[in-house]
Amino acid sequence: MTDAALIDAARILDGSPVPTFVIDSSHVIVYWNEALARMSGVAAAEVLGTHHQWRAFYPAHRPVLADLVVDGTNRDLLEKFYRGKYRPAAHCPDGWESEDFFPTFGEEGCWLAFSAAPIRNADGKIVGCVETLQDITERKEAELSRRDAERRLAEIIAGSPVATFVVDTHCRVTHWNRACEALTGVLATEMMGKSEVWRAFYPFETRRVVLAEMLVRGASSSEVSERYTGHAQPSALVPGAFEARDFFPTFGENGKWLHFMAAPLHNMRGQIVGAIETLVDLSATAPSEE
Repeated sequence: MTDAALIDAARILDGSPVPTFVIDSSHVIVYWNEALARMSGVAAAEVLGTHHQWRAFYPAHRPVLADLVVDGTNRDLLEKFYRGKYRPAAHCPDGWESEDFFPTFGEEGCWLAFSAAPIRNADGKIVGCVETLQDITERKEAELSRRDAERRLAEIIAGSPVATFVVDTHCRVTHWNRACEALTGVLATEMMGKSEVWRAFYPFETRRVVLAEMLVRGASSSEVSERYTGHAQPSALVPGAFEARDFFPTFGENGKWLHFMAAPLHNMRGQIVGAIETLVDLSATAPSEE
């Protein structure tokens, strides 16, 4: 494929709404479409025939992903310029993709996903590279907001004086706060990621399902009531939640009566994806075990 053929092939993308540019084997820009000009604020006339592809993305000269791909993708350079941000392209052999934040795009900057794929001639030799870009700001901000919400939830649970743990859809522990450690004597490091929550409460039994697990597995009111021999009932405060009381002989010197409540956690589609359970020590006021 000659440089002229490369340019002709690139022009096929003229009407594409996807921001795209193409460089040849010498890193010279041979194509810069209108969608990229609008996104970057850099017109094609300013960069065609130059090595200034970096101008649209960075304040100082440095290689863009297409530059690394056209040179054969040196892993050391990928690590230097895209550490923790690059991965092989999903649908393109020898291609690479990345995500990053570009503060100069738009009024407040934007997140871009970009992918660079080599262009080869009939002999398989790399003669250029095409790089495409996509504005993923909305998705990235939603992702960051979700992570921030998860972090806040973890902090709220960790700082709560009420013994609390959370299990996911597979009944694995995702949160186990300090109050729960103090009540059960079992550290969070022993419980996180484990699906055998019952061991912290019923260590001498072969197997027992705790209230939170029953909710995750869709247990009915009658099943919950039967499991706790009439000491469980639907919560009057939280829809879909259950509360119960039981005696735990291994807690403290003489055992403890606990009141505990488990509530389901739902995703945006209303599906149960976990449950949260809180436990309160009633031993000071509840009657002793008979």
